[in-house]
Amino acid sequence: MEEKFKRAVIFSGGGTRLMIYLGIFAALEELDLKPDLLIASCGGSFAATIINAFPDDLSRKEYLTSEEYFQFVSGTVLTKQRKLSQIGFFSLKKLLDKRKAPFIEDVFNRYLVEMPQDLSKCFPSIKNVQFSKEIPTLIIGSEILFTPKECGQKRNKRKLYQKTIFTDPETAKKIYPEQIVSHSESLKNSTVEETFKIVTDLSMLESTRASISDMFYVEPAFLQGKYFAGGAIDLIPAELSQHLAQEIITEKKQSYNPVEEALVRAVLGFSGNERLAETDKLLSGFQIDTLNIKQELEGHYLKKGIDWRKFEINFSFPKSYPQFVKDMEIQWQYAFSQTMKTIRK
Repeated sequence: MEEKFKRAVIFSGGGTRLMIYLGIFAALEELDLKPDLLIASCGGSFAATIINAFPDDLSRKEYLTSEEYFQFVSGTVLTKQRKLSQIGFFSLKKLLDKRKAPFIEDVFNRYLVEMPQDLSKCFPSIKNVQFSKEIPTLIIGSEILFTPKECGQKRNKRKLYQKTIFTDPETAKKIYPEQIVSHSESLKNSTVEETFKIVTDLSMLESTRASISDMFYVEPAFLQGKYFAGGAIDLIPAELSQHLAQEIITEKKQSYNPVEEALVRAVLGFSGNERLAETDKLLSGFQIDTLNIKQELEGHYLKKGIDWRKFEINFSFPKSYPQFVKDMEIQWQYAFSQTMKTIRK
């Protein structure tokens, strides 16, 4: 058995939390607690890519306040699913249906945000970033085990998703799947395959595209002839991180709201909040408290709301580039100070 990493940090979820994760990482460096392993899922995978792409805190911050990144954020296009008669009505049906994934849900056609399959055109500055030995990184996603034609059929207890770990060949050697024991009650009878697979031949941006493909938010990624979905399959990979690191730093996560909980149940066949409670018990060591983020960053943080006049979901984006830069700076400062406060307690 290879020696464990000394310290891992988990960046889990939230496509709008990139600056939060950079602030956390900068504070850990400042406190002489720099992790030697990064584990990232969903939006956290993009933050991990930025950390690998640039050598220091300042250049990472500069990139996330660059015109290139602002153009991507402000250019976000919502699909016709944004209409409440579409995703809204669908979500209501799932809220009322307490069964765990009775059907194979159509994640291929029902999603809210348009996202190119190839992100390299949006992010030319980071398109060639590879997993590096400097900061070993794991990105969590999932391979889809059914075809678009099978959507709508009864599941009949079939496994539909397989957790996938994207990393480099050297880091992959440290993972011994047979030693990663999960006693998760919440995942029994779910749509998630018990075994996982490791992929070592994709770039960080390709792996990120897979990880951010969350159900009903972003279209699945199509890579190497296979479809991949997002890191929500294992938002906080507790068992994996315990297998690989002696010490694990994570953040206290807000609970899934009722709609999110219903959609996780419909697609993955488990309770997101039950799984959060499990991982919370397993990783009760260093937890950075960001539970008050929405209140503290009110007006400086992307907000999802409903435009009742148009009867559709909308996102509030910064009105101008200077406002965007200011908002990002406020987010970074919040995360930096929360990390400092939490760890110095």
